[in-house]
Amino acid sequence: MWNLPKPSIATAQAHLDKLFPDDPPGSVLSKIEKEKILELYCEYELAAGRPNVDWKDAGLSAAARAALLGAYSAVSEVGKLKDLRATLKLNVNECPYCGFGEIKDLDHHLQKAHFNCFSIFALNLVPACSKCNGHKPRKPRTDPKKQHIHAYLEDMSQFQFLSAEVVIGPRSMQVKFKIDKVEGMSDELYARLVQHLKDFHLNDRYPAQVNVFLSEQKAGLEFAFEFGGADGVRSLLDRSRLAIRKTFGENDWREALLRALASSDLFCAGAFRLALGYEAIEKPR
Repeated sequence: MWNLPKPSIATAQAHLDKLFPDDPPGSVLSKIEKEKILELYCEYELAAGRPNVDWKDAGLSAAARAALLGAYSAVSEVGKLKDLRATLKLNVNECPYCGFGEIKDLDHHLQKAHFNCFSIFALNLVPACSKCNGHKPRKPRTDPKKQHIHAYLEDMSQFQFLSAEVVIGPRSMQVKFKIDKVEGMSDELYARLVQHLKDFHLNDRYPAQVNVFLSEQKAGLEFAFEFGGADGVRSLLDRSRLAIRKTFGENDWREALLRALASSDLFCAGAFRLALGYEAIEKPR
């Protein structure tokens, strides 16, 4: 969750040339304008994709901006830039915004309707699930504390900020995810991460995923409790958590969930059986 490997932008000029060739003369984008766009791409990367109001006009003509906006149609499965689409989606199995959604779309980190010049720029195209893409605000935010984290350009791996709170009832369990303000994290970054949870409605969407995920752990939990009691369950949760952390990072929702469950004496002592609707198991003597 949160970060993806940064794609190469070595072909950025080739993409512009393919859609707006210099020869024959009369292209809607002149050579000078394409050079300006490449300069904007560099500015974007240096700024880690944080919005700049100057980029809306970008020193380009209205016709050039309209052409760039329309150029995104080439980033389709059958368009001239279909290879760009395929490359960006390659090996991305889960949405970086929610951590579980199937990749269906390419989200414009900076909305293309407002920042036309970045409509086909690889660093501005983030593979995402349709729900997260739909929840994304349609207008760019001016408040820095409400701007989204860039999946390619802002490395969050130095912080373990995602945690879960678990409340176990007689026959139910509630899980709520939250952002922890850890040492070294700025107030602005903390606010942006909290905003992320809100914008993508994650605490409304995670419960269904939690139920599916934990239902898949039934056999392991039963076996661990039958032969090791609470310590066996806790050991299983910790081993599973570390495996997920190695693959998906320490801010994956599953890692946060298992960390919370492992710290729950009630869950490990057998309450998982009723809370998750499992059949009762006799505790080992």
